[in-house]
Formats: sequence, structure tokens, C-alpha cells
Amino acid sequence: MDWNESCYVNNRCTLFQRESGVLLDISSLPGEYGIGEIGPHALKFLRLLKDTGQKLWHIVSLRTFNPERLFTSTSYGWNTALISFAWLHDDGLVTQNELEQFKESLNTIKNNRTAILSLRLNFLKQVAKNFPQKASPELLAAFLKFQKYNHLWLDKFSLFQTLEEEFGNPWFLWPDRLRSFDHLSVEMAIKQLQEKIRKKNILQFLFARYWEKIRSEANYSDIRIILSIPVFVTHDSYEVWTNQSLFFVNGDGAMTAISGIRPNRILPNGKLFCGPQYRWQRVKAEQYKFWVNRFRRELQNVDIVCLEHFHALFECYEFPTDDLQTSFENGRLIPTSDRSLLDRIHEILQTQNIIASDIFENNSKMGRAISQLNMASTAVLPFCFSKEKVATQAFPKNFMQHNIAYSSNYFSDSLLRWLKNFSERLSSDSRSELQRCFGTDLNRVNRNGLSHLRNSGAGAVMTTLPDVLEMEQGCDEFLSWRFEWEQITDMVKTRLLQFSQR
Repeated sequence: MDWNESCYVNNRCTLFQRESGVLLDISSLPGEYGIGEIGPHALKFLRLLKDTGQKLWHIVSLRTFNPERLFTSTSYGWNTALISFAWLHDDGLVTQNELEQFKESLNTIKNNRTAILSLRLNFLKQVAKNFPQKASPELLAAFLKFQKYNHLWLDKFSLFQTLEEEFGNPWFLWPDRLRSFDHLSVEMAIKQLQEKIRKKNILQFLFARYWEKIRSEANYSDIRIILSIPVFVTHDSYEVWTNQSLFFVNGDGAMTAISGIRPNRILPNGKLFCGPQYRWQRVKAEQYKFWVNRFRRELQNVDIVCLEHFHALFECYEFPTDDLQTSFENGRLIPTSDRSLLDRIHEILQTQNIIASDIFENNSKMGRAISQLNMASTAVLPFCFSKEKVATQAFPKNFMQHNIAYSSNYFSDSLLRWLKNFSERLSSDSRSELQRCFGTDLNRVNRNGLSHLRNSGAGAVMTTLPDVLEMEQGCDEFLSWRFEWEQITDMVKTRLLQFSQR
């Protein structure tokens, strides 16, 4: 990122105090059941972080596995496919024989991620069906307590998922009264589909139960969990269905304006998101209640929220939906919330645990808000450089206390692949400057890059396991890649330990 506009940001941010951590999604954890889970391997990974001096674990998503929806997903309900099968066994909800049969079924689909997810979800449906008979009295009591505590959203969210299955279509193609979120029709549907909704609630409860084990272990290990959440949500999301007046959708539920990003050096072709633009004036008129509830919910489950596409809170492009082929030509810049949204969040929730994350845009409004609110903001090493020249003001040595600096992330290739590909496109002068920072020996560029980050002035520095393992990984592989414990050698542990010594 070119930080020219942010040069006035001060060093008063106190969210991070010379810490380090690892960016790794749950789906990248090892495991015997097809994908990474919130289970024993997550606890083992937390112990690895603790043993190597890390204080932060950044998780990309607990909602979706779809890369296209990574940062335009829902903020309600968990991705129940992540539920730990091992802990289901510990709770007496599945037998060892059932787990062995599941593992045998995996052998026939190998690395077909879609098929694996489908198989897991079908298995979990059976778990939910058998829950009333297999659950202990203590577990049943905990489920009833969970339902009561989350009654404001749980039944409606589970109804939303149930109706998607019933009709086989997103909400904007449902019958009129359900599509418009008519409250009487919704209450009637909840009563009529009570049993199916209960099964969905059970899976949400099991996720929350197992996630609490992860949170407890993290707290015990003095490790804070960061979760990325989007500014935008998908058109077919629970949020848009239940808050249609806050989005650009018409009476039929169709989008009338879509949010997006104009072409830039990171995205030469631009990007249209999967969701409608907010009606920001209405959002503001409601005292940002929608956003306060989002942040409150997320901060009940993690320690820090990383808000992706942060620039959209200050100015954003909206594009017409009638002709998406020419949308980028017809997009217009609109005013959004300014910093009043963040002021409201702080006033109601009394928290500063929000990171401003944005690699696509940077503007003076955004920079001033980060400064005035003493917020942390991301800096991703591969995006500190441009083809035309090296942005020396963004070198690690110039990172500041408010920065949380990453060796690479979900929008970039791994450090080694980026350096190989990027350096070939630089001018000779820029290449020389890049080599002074990272060296010329490709066997050492990762270590040099991590060393520069560690020694920088950033309040926190983050790496990824592919960077520590010195892998050439593309950003398109981020969610599908999984590591094995055999890869975590003593040398890898030493690199992580050195990274934490700031």
C-alpha cells in the first residue's frame, strides 16, 4: 500500500505493544476429517503459538469457505462445517465406528473440497437429528440456555437457512410475504418449520460450544484472536433479508445498486462485490444500530475485529445493476458514513479493538479517521511496492506503532512467489532497491523479509505459515491449503521464535 496519505498518523495507538502472530485460517489446520476444524488441532496450534512467543492469531473467516465471498459474507451464524468431529465423539454424539465410516467415505472423494463439505454437512445433519436422544442432560440444558440467550436472532437465522433449502433459491426469489420479511409470515413459518429450525439451532450451539474451548485456551495462553469481517454483505444474506430498507434493493428484493471498487493497481480490472450498496443516510438515521449490533456480536466471540475494505466507510463506488458489463464506466463515488459510525461504535461498545484494513484504496478522510481515533491499520509487505518505483516510505523500517504489518496475506501471493514474479517487472533502479531490502539469494529472501518486519517500528507483525515454510503459494490457494504437523520442524519453530523476539 502507498502510505503517502497516512504520513500524519501518530503513534498513540495502543492496541499492539511490539507483538507478533500468525495469519492462518481454521480451514488450513490439519485433521483426519477432510478440512480443518475447531477442535484438537486448533488447540495444538495455539500451543505452538504460545511456545514460539506469538501473541496474535488472525483467522480469516468463520462464516464461509467461498473465496469469492470471503469479505462479503454474513455476520450471523457460524459455518457449522467447521464443527469438530472429535469433540462430537467426546460429547457422546457420534460413535467411533461412525467416524471410521466417515473417514472411509473420504477416501473416495480425495481432494474434492466441494464433495468433502457436502459429506460433512450431511453427517452433521444426522448428528442434529440424533441430538435429543444422544445428548446428556447437561448438554441438553446447555442447548436450552443457548437458545434462550440468542433468541433475538437464532430462530430467524435458522429459518432463513431452512427456507433456502425448502425453496432451493435465495430469499429474493421466495413467495412475496416471506421475501418482504413480513413479521406475521415469518412467525408463522417459524412455528410450521419448528423441527427443522431446531436442528439448525443445535448445530449453531455445537459450534459455539466448541469455539468457546478455543477462546478459553487462547485466553489462557495470552493469545488474542483477530477475525476479519466485511464492510459489505452478500445480496442473499440474512442481513439484507431482515434489513431491506438499509440496502439498495427494490420491492421485489432485486439489487438496484451494487458496491464495488474501480480498477486500480492491485485490481487492474476492478471488482464488483456480491452485495448491494448501503443506503447510508438511513443507516445513519437509525444511529448505526445495524453496525453496532454487528460489532457487538463479533466482539463477543473474538478479541479484535479486522474491518476489510475500510475505505468504504468514507467514500465508496456504487454501480448500476442493469448492465454489469459497463458498470465500471458508470460507477459513481458516493458519500458514506464518515467517521460518525466509528464514533458511535466507540460510544456504545467502548472498544478500540478494531483494525482498519484496506489494500485497494487510501484517502485523506480515511487517514484522518485512523489518526483521530487512534486506530490500528494494516500494512502488507507486497503492497508496499509499486511497479514504477519502490515506495520507500512504506519500507518496514518506516512502519509505525499503529501498523499491524503482514509478510503476506489472503490478497497476495506468498512472499517468495511475490518476490520472484514482482521483481521481474521492476525497473533496474527499483529492482536494486528491492534487493537491498530482501537480498539477492532466493534461499534467504523470506528470512530477510521476516527479519525486516521483526525489526520494524510496527506495533504488531504477522506472518503466514507458507512464508515461514518458505513456500511459493498463490493467493488463490489460501483457503484450500492445509499444513501437516510433520512440516513444523525444529527449524520452523526456531524461525517463529525468532520472529517473536522484538
